[in-house]
Amino acid sequence: MPTLWQLTLVFSVLSIFSFGGGNATVPQMYADSVTHYHWISAADFARFFALGKLAPGPTLTMGTLIGYAVAGLSGAAVATAALLIPAGAIVYALGRLWHRLRDWPWRERFARATGPVVLGLIWAGAAAVAQGAIQGPATIAIAVIATVVMLVTKVNQAILMLAAGVVGLVVFR
Repeated sequence: MPTLWQLTLVFSVLSIFSFGGGNATVPQMYADSVTHYHWISAADFARFFALGKLAPGPTLTMGTLIGYAVAGLSGAAVATAALLIPAGAIVYALGRLWHRLRDWPWRERFARATGPVVLGLIWAGAAAVAQGAIQGPATIAIAVIATVVMLVTKVNQAILMLAAGVVGLVVFR
């Protein structure tokens, strides 16, 4: 089935390039699953993102949900494995190398230099999710209020997303 091969390819590449953590892959995951292959809608992507944030490993959860939407249980299994295996192998190999190079002076500079790149990738992911989630004045208000609460308090993000979802359920019911 070509779709399983497509899922394997897309999620393996996302796994390999998940530099800075899973959230850094969200813009490319959106581009592949919504824009390029049209596997799911932007609204579905936003829902999968919200569901992913409620569980540990949000990007893995999103990949599993997209795989399920595309090809059922086999799609979920393929997408999950494709997200886990390549990144796990790379992290294992780089962890061993990082430990061996612990006395090299460039090591700390490299680690500090990656911060801005990761931050930019995370913001790009937020923009991709907003495309499917923000659809009118009510959703804009919910997003702005949730953002302000997140920035000025230490409320758990999962609880905040759940609360925003409940508000959205009440408003759009």
